[in-house]
Amino acid sequence: MNTVPTHAGTVIVGGGIQGLMLAFCLAERGQRDIVVLDAGYWQGGASGRNGTMVRGGFASQEWTRFFGRSLELWIGLSGRLGENVMFTRRGYAILAESAPMDDLLDGMAATHRICGLQSRRLAASQIADLLPHADHGRIRGALYFDKAGVAPHHAVMKGLRKACLARGVRLFYETPVTGFESSNGRLAAVLCGQHRIAADLTVICCGAQNTQVAGLAGLALDGEAHRIEAMATEPMRPVIGPGIALPERFTYLHQTARGEIVGGSEISGETPRQSLANTVPIMAAFARHLVTMFPCLADLRILRHWTGMLHVTPDHGPMMGPHPDLADLWISAGWMYGIAGAPAAGDMLAQAIVTGRTDERMAPFAVDRFRRGALIAEGSTVNV
Repeated sequence: MNTVPTHAGTVIVGGGIQGLMLAFCLAERGQRDIVVLDAGYWQGGASGRNGTMVRGGFASQEWTRFFGRSLELWIGLSGRLGENVMFTRRGYAILAESAPMDDLLDGMAATHRICGLQSRRLAASQIADLLPHADHGRIRGALYFDKAGVAPHHAVMKGLRKACLARGVRLFYETPVTGFESSNGRLAAVLCGQHRIAADLTVICCGAQNTQVAGLAGLALDGEAHRIEAMATEPMRPVIGPGIALPERFTYLHQTARGEIVGGSEISGETPRQSLANTVPIMAAFARHLVTMFPCLADLRILRHWTGMLHVTPDHGPMMGPHPDLADLWISAGWMYGIAGAPAAGDMLAQAIVTGRTDERMAPFAVDRFRRGALIAEGSTVNV
């Protein structure tokens, strides 16, 4: 019988893609007695409610180096897990509709060259070939990533779960953490109701609940919960090849192998709400932007609409590493791009935990950077 143990070498609080990837990477490095706890059901959090798109290039060198490495790891992840995560290199295009955004794409391309990441600006004729059904009169420029693509969350989560179980990781869903015990300046135990797990090391990576769970240890984490909404249309013939980001519209989309158009939008200035209820204005915004850029999609019906919650930090970047105020507590939080960043986060956190060496690509995202005033300026985020 799979019962919650009284001791663990590592307790990971959060069983989404970040928690499972870290558990796998730790087990891969020979770590044992790894326990993953999750308050919800299997794939009930953001790891089952996302847009599934993966890219490596951003505007800042810090983001590009980290997510560029993660993209490299995505490409070989199926072989590493021994399970098909269905990552497909379909390409990814960021479209500019204004001169300032076009200039930003130029800056991004220069950043990518410095970081050794492959991206390229597209000429008008290349945009027409890549997106024949778009309204080309609205597109001023495009930046394209050939190696980027999509990774269905159900496939990678299934693969990670199976790989973790095969390596002895113990997974407990519907098992909420209700408290922690600290002793001599270190986190000593995790509490699940009346059950106590003595832990050599604990990692908090539970998405929108990060700040709440950290509060159980008497700690504050920067950032707040933020909701995102996504939709899927009825299927149709293939009209969109790559994933697409429309930063000026706060919109992203791609077409699945089944023909659905999947994506979402945000409304600038929306008040954060702690709710999974869908909203009509968001759906209307996505439909409007979709039809404006791709008029041929005007007759499609939206068949599914769902909401997820994220933990968003002041600079929109993740937080990874040890907590500065409590020994043996590590954090993996603030994931707006949790699917895209999971392979690198798992690898780099596992390396730091096992060896004590922090990868230079992870170092800028330290947990204490906000109190140090070391925020990272990243100007190209869209919630995908």
